[in-house]
Amino acid sequence: MEVQDIKVRKILNSRGLWALELDLKVDEKWSRVSVPAGLSRGKNEAAQFEVSKSMELLPKFKSQVVGAYADQETLDKQLQKISGPQKKKFGVDLVLATSIAALKAQGTIYKTIAKLAETKSAMPTPMLNIINGGLHAGNNLAIQEFMIVPHRFGTFAEKIEAAAEIYQRLRENLKAKYGRAAVNIGDEGGFAPPMETTVDAIEAIQAVLDELGHSKSVGIALDCAASSYFENKKYVIDGKALTTNNYIEHLKEICTKYSLFSVEDPIQEDDFAGWTNFTKEVNCIVVGDDLLVTNPKRVDEAMKKKACDAVLVKPNQIGTVTETLKVIDMARKAGWKYIISHRSGETNSDFIAHLAVGSEAPLIKAGAPARGERVAKYNRLLRLEKVIS
Repeated sequence: MEVQDIKVRKILNSRGLWALELDLKVDEKWSRVSVPAGLSRGKNEAAQFEVSKSMELLPKFKSQVVGAYADQETLDKQLQKISGPQKKKFGVDLVLATSIAALKAQGTIYKTIAKLAETKSAMPTPMLNIINGGLHAGNNLAIQEFMIVPHRFGTFAEKIEAAAEIYQRLRENLKAKYGRAAVNIGDEGGFAPPMETTVDAIEAIQAVLDELGHSKSVGIALDCAASSYFENKKYVIDGKALTTNNYIEHLKEICTKYSLFSVEDPIQEDDFAGWTNFTKEVNCIVVGDDLLVTNPKRVDEAMKKKACDAVLVKPNQIGTVTETLKVIDMARKAGWKYIISHRSGETNSDFIAHLAVGSEAPLIKAGAPARGERVAKYNRLLRLEKVIS
């Protein structure tokens, strides 16, 4: 492939902040990509600059990228080389957008991913954030995301239909209990009711599952984002400041009582030992996000220490398609779950839907079944299911 030109512009993301949109000219054809931004970011993620800075860096970046490449991996290696550790020289936006745009230029996205990953195309199960807390909302919930996982349905369309039904019933219940303000939504489309404790939110969701007859077909999952409420060596949650050991017991009891499907980032990102202890104690899937930041080196360390058994895959945490697929390959070979994920500050890009299908991902996390930037992913998956079935 021959990269011939690069153009960039500012566009708005779902939080009303500036995001980068990039046009890449490859073999006489233009390919367009926009990239998201996270609010809850692991400190080991690739560096993300203000869009204005990325635009200032474009001439120098372009001078080192324009040229001929044998394949996607060759281009991505050049992007890694010129951007340095954690993509700090040019920032992850320019690097990732160029990598994805080059991939898009090669044909049908999910098919190209499947070829690169040596996988078969398959539909994932969605994980939908329906109650927001933590950094994504203005309530007193420490936990950042309360999700539903409709994993015991036949088709993706059936899973989304069940999720939408649950979401609307939850809206009705919250409005009846707390008033109209309770159905205001957080960054990822989940409701942000004035709840005080983790159990309040879980039981509100469980009540809806029971009402609709979905208690055995839909699981409940948490994204704790524990680093966001780890203060002065204690976890501040549910009105308490808990030591690590007491906090693990507290969260373990919740996991057991409500038979949770999965728990993401239950321990703060620097405590590998705490992660290992927690994973030993629970029966649900333990997902690493801030701990792993889609980084092959950190995933390898976590595997050796048995710190978790699933990885959240966010391309903009690492920066290139090749590095992202390496993490997916590591997870597959180790028998780990891998979950393709959005960010809180999203665009209408549906790339992660293609990534999930092409990489045969068992799960995708894209937010509530609401807000245009979230349903763009789910609607693309609904279309793809018709194509690959």
